[in-house]
Amino acid sequence: MTVENPLAQAELEILEEHQQKEKINNEEFKIWKKTVPLLYDTIHTHALDFPSLSLQWLPDYGVADNKNSIDVKLLIGTNTSQSSQDYLKLVSFNVPSTLAPNFSSILPPNSQGVPVPLSNVDTPANYSFKVLSTWKHKGEINRIKLSPNGEKAITFDNEGVVHLYDLKNTGATISAPTSFKYHKLEGYALEWIDDSSFLSGANDSQIALWDVSKPSTPIQVFRTHGAVVNDISYNRNGNGIFASVSDDYTTQIHDLKSKPVTTTSTTNQANPAIKITTSHIQNAVAFHPEIPTLFITGGKDNIISLYDLRNPLQPIRKFFGHNDSVIGVKWDALTDPSVFLSWGLDKRVISWDISSIDEDFTYPTISENGGGHEVATVTNAGKKKQTKVTDPCLRFIHGGHTNRVNDVDLHPSIKGLVASCGDDNLIEVWRAKTIFEEVEIEEEDEEKAGSDVEMKE
Repeated sequence: MTVENPLAQAELEILEEHQQKEKINNEEFKIWKKTVPLLYDTIHTHALDFPSLSLQWLPDYGVADNKNSIDVKLLIGTNTSQSSQDYLKLVSFNVPSTLAPNFSSILPPNSQGVPVPLSNVDTPANYSFKVLSTWKHKGEINRIKLSPNGEKAITFDNEGVVHLYDLKNTGATISAPTSFKYHKLEGYALEWIDDSSFLSGANDSQIALWDVSKPSTPIQVFRTHGAVVNDISYNRNGNGIFASVSDDYTTQIHDLKSKPVTTTSTTNQANPAIKITTSHIQNAVAFHPEIPTLFITGGKDNIISLYDLRNPLQPIRKFFGHNDSVIGVKWDALTDPSVFLSWGLDKRVISWDISSIDEDFTYPTISENGGGHEVATVTNAGKKKQTKVTDPCLRFIHGGHTNRVNDVDLHPSIKGLVASCGDDNLIEVWRAKTIFEEVEIEEEDEEKAGSDVEMKE
């Protein structure tokens, strides 16, 4: 079909491209749904009345009386688009007790076997989704962050106000949260420094350092960005270092020990300790939980980049697997610090393992139709060929969401347990199936046997 009007033709092409993408997404979701039993140890899905833009695990869990399940807790928010009252909610799911780190101690004395968990069919009897507590919230909740000790939570609303909730404060009479007012526009970047201080970054391009006991005024302000602050990450091994990413195309490393600037000053703070300018806006940043010089960013180029502070001008490795903007990254601090998760607008949550970083892999080129990074030059035994490849660091893809993924969190106590939420109104709690690398061992044995035969000959 041809259209004479160039504008109409362009609109038609955009519509056709959108329809094609939706068709592909629907097919991929159908394939994912069929393979769920092969991919997961457990997975539960719950549909909310309104989407949640953020979520956070609580570290504790309880054991059911029948020993078949454990009770895990999540903080979620509502985004009602001002159609009704918004809330911060504490909710719970039941997951198989075999996931618990202290599973052996859960078994009854003289037990003759392992308790058999209920099937993963998503029925209320199985995953027992419950709302345990609710707190009123002024406006939608853009971001939730739990304090290191798990006793307090901070949220960012759509007017730039940070609210602090005491999670021990439950029951019939719940006191109002503490409000921290400084930012002039809404924000999404929140990060705890410790249990008594945190950072906030907003669309007004400013970053504020707060003391929880002094909500009236920030104790320090960073005015080094020229656009929306998208994310902040504190380096817990870096002696007061934190990173920020912004719509101004920069990734900045800041030092909390630098000279403070009063909130009434109109003079910008001195330049950050390190400033990296990128060709695409970066939406997310996360410092490695153990190695103080390493951090990752994820951006609108659909790529995750790994940087080393000792030589930050270029990333030491890029990771390819998303086909739309990456909006979040998180390291697995509990189980394996070499593993991190990423998520974004392509409805995917991807698990990566940097322990495979030394395997042969040449960065792919961008496909002509703009559908992502598909074609790569692979080096194999000295030969090069054009082929469709997978990044060797890519470990697992969760495809259970039907719209953009808003937030993801790894349970701080239970190995590999992930919670994700998206614009499809879904909360999903899941753990990928553990795959042991027996194939590689068999191949090594076969190679050894072959070499032994050659030696005998």
